[in-house]
Amino acid sequence: MIITGIIAEYNPFHNGHAYQLAKARELTGAEYLIVVMSGDFVQRGTPAILEKHLRTRFALENGADLVLELPVRSSTASAMDFAAGAIRMLHALHAVTYLCFGSESGDLDALDAAAGILEQEPAEYRSALQAALKSGASYPAARQKAFEACRTDSRLSQVPAGLLTAPNNILGIEYLRALRRLDSPIRPVTLTRTSDNYHSPRLDQGFASATAIRKTLTGPEPELISGFVPDNVLPVLLEAVKDGALMSEDDFSLPLKYQLLLSTPETLSGFLDVSEALANRIHRRLSEYTGYRQFAELLKTRETTRTRINRSLLHILLRLERESDPLPCLRILGFRKSSAPLLNYLKRHTELPLVSRLSALPGHAVREDLFASNLYHSALACKTGIPRPDERSLPVVIV
Repeated sequence: MIITGIIAEYNPFHNGHAYQLAKARELTGAEYLIVVMSGDFVQRGTPAILEKHLRTRFALENGADLVLELPVRSSTASAMDFAAGAIRMLHALHAVTYLCFGSESGDLDALDAAAGILEQEPAEYRSALQAALKSGASYPAARQKAFEACRTDSRLSQVPAGLLTAPNNILGIEYLRALRRLDSPIRPVTLTRTSDNYHSPRLDQGFASATAIRKTLTGPEPELISGFVPDNVLPVLLEAVKDGALMSEDDFSLPLKYQLLLSTPETLSGFLDVSEALANRIHRRLSEYTGYRQFAELLKTRETTRTRINRSLLHILLRLERESDPLPCLRILGFRKSSAPLLNYLKRHTELPLVSRLSALPGHAVREDLFASNLYHSALACKTGIPRPDERSLPVVIV
C-alpha cells in the first residue's frame, strides 16, 4: 500500500493546498494521503483563524484521506521542533511510504545537502554561528551566516546562497533532518511552490498565500478571496467573517494578562521558549500591556524575532512547560468513509494507538491539548456569543 504523508496547517485552506494534495497523489502514486495538521494554535505562535474541525473537513473534501492532529507542543514550536513532532508521528505509523512537502527551491538534493550541514554542525558552522549571535544577530540570521560560511564544502558549492531565507525551504530542511535522526524509511518528495510568496500580503493572479488570504479576510473586502480558495471553503470563510468568528491573538489578551499577573520572572522562564532575559523583560514592562499583539511588538528586540515572542507568549498562555510527556497516541481528527481499508492497515502497523475521541484517554495523558482546545473554544464562544462544547465530546469528522 502506497501512503503519502503531508504536514500542514491549512490556516486557512486555499487553492495551493488543494493543488499540493492532488500533485502529491499524482507524483507518488499514493493510494492514500495522510495529513498531519496543526490543531487550534499554529506555528507562528497564534491561534488558527478557524477551529481545527472545520479545517479538517476542508482537507478531506479536497483530497486528504485521513487527518491526524499535531499536538500543540509541536504545532506552536520552532521549525525544528515542529518538523520533528510531525515526522515522529508519520514515522510511528510504520506505514508511510513518502513525505511530500512544498519548497521554494524544489531541489531535493540541495535541501538534503543543507540538512546534512545543519545536522552535523561542522566546526566552521559552529564557529560562524556563535560569532553571528555574539554580534547581536537573531538566531535565524545567525544560522544563515553560518550556513554561508560552510558553502565552500563541495556538497554546497552549487546550493543557492539564500536557501535558508525562504520559509518553506527551512521547514523542508527540518523535515529532512528529522527523517535522518529517526533513520526513517519514509522517502521525501518536494514540490516547487507555485503560489505567491509565503508571507506576501497581496492577492495576485494564480495561487495566493495564506497570509494574503488572512489579511484580505480581515480587510474591507473579504469577498476578494473568491477564486483563491476552493468553492466549499469560500462560503464558510465569508460566514465566519460575518459572524465575527475569525480568531486572532487579541482574542486572548485578557487570559494572557491574567497568566502574566500570576507569574514571576522565575516561573515565566520555566515555560517553553521563554528565556531568562525575555522573562525579565516581560515582568519589567507588564504595566505597559494593553493587548496581546501590542505587548508582543513591545517585547521584540533585534536579537529576538516577533515570531519567537509570539510563541513564547503563547506557551505562557497555554502553560506549556519545558518538560514534556511522551506522545500517548495519534489523534484522528477526521477521515473519508472510503479510507476504511487505510485505517485497518494502520491499526495493524502503528506503534501508537489511533484515537478518535479524547474521552477515550485519561485526562492527564492529553492535558496540554485538551486545555489548549477548550481555551480556544471558550474564547470563540465569548467572541460570538455561541456556546461551544467541551473538546472531549466533539466527534471525529467523516466525509
